[in-house]
Amino acid sequence: MAQNSVDELDLLIINCLQIRPRASWSVLGRVLDVDPVTVARRWERLEAAGLAWVSCYFALPHPDRVMAYLEIEVAGTQLTEVAEQLVRHQEVVSVHHTTGSRSLVASVVGADPAAVSHYVSDSLATLDGIAATRAEIVTGKYSDAGEWRLRALSPSQRDALQAACPRPAAAPGGGPASPEDQRIVRALAANGRRSATDLARQLGISEATARRRLNRLVAENRATFRCEISQQVSGWPQTGILWARAPVGALDSVARTLSVLPVIRACLTTTGRSNLMLFAWLRDVRELHQFERAVAQAAPEAEIIDRAFCLRSFKRLQVVLDDSGRTSGLPLPVEDQTEPV
Repeated sequence: MAQNSVDELDLLIINCLQIRPRASWSVLGRVLDVDPVTVARRWERLEAAGLAWVSCYFALPHPDRVMAYLEIEVAGTQLTEVAEQLVRHQEVVSVHHTTGSRSLVASVVGADPAAVSHYVSDSLATLDGIAATRAEIVTGKYSDAGEWRLRALSPSQRDALQAACPRPAAAPGGGPASPEDQRIVRALAANGRRSATDLARQLGISEATARRRLNRLVAENRATFRCEISQQVSGWPQTGILWARAPVGALDSVARTLSVLPVIRACLTTTGRSNLMLFAWLRDVRELHQFERAVAQAAPEAEIIDRAFCLRSFKRLQVVLDDSGRTSGLPLPVEDQTEPV
């Protein structure tokens, strides 16, 4: 099998890990009726080829973290240079080159709105080529890209996986993330399937301590694990973005209605004139208009303000991508990381 291709078994494994990102190979083997060694070997190939990966990040929204989307205009021919510098910033979660009036759409995370302000005014201001920047805070996440599924598993396989790995009931967690929590999540950001043994070795703590802290992060719904796939082999290689406006009295109901549309990958409410931001993965550029029609039919009270087509993604969920949409293998700095995501 070619390194840059996937087959049905690969898609089944990825779909399993989208649902339960840290399920054991033995569990996946039973669900798929495949030797666990084969499952592990397949996943290792997918990871090595940059076609699929598991990340870990702090759950959002959260009282001690906010997310913002930046629309960045880049002057002249410096777009690639600016994007390649942006992906090195730990505050930046994603970077997309889009059509339309903005050159780049980037998501950033900070401890509070002031931290986002400092990032824009201090870090972005140092980059040559940026002509203008607009920021909007995310006020609600009605559907998250981490909930997007390949739908390769049969209903019986999906039920078997969920029965074998029941999701623990979330316990409330209090207070900001501790430095120890941040170290755990940072260590899992590039490989969310790392064992407690590996974490203990890297962080210089006991295996029991690593396992206890990890289990607490999961139980308190602080740490989120997410299996991602290279968009080019997902079957939906293109991305469309819509900005819409709904009356404030209907915003919640409109967002809930739109969040369950099959075409929607993420549905967010934001500050500003456009209080809805919608993402969809598409099979080709022509589906952008079908995406818009689906939104207009489901929520006619929402006025679509603007739309964009993603030309290239430079970074997605703290992972740097190459121009084919695979993980690039570029290591990111971890020093002074205030908000690992």
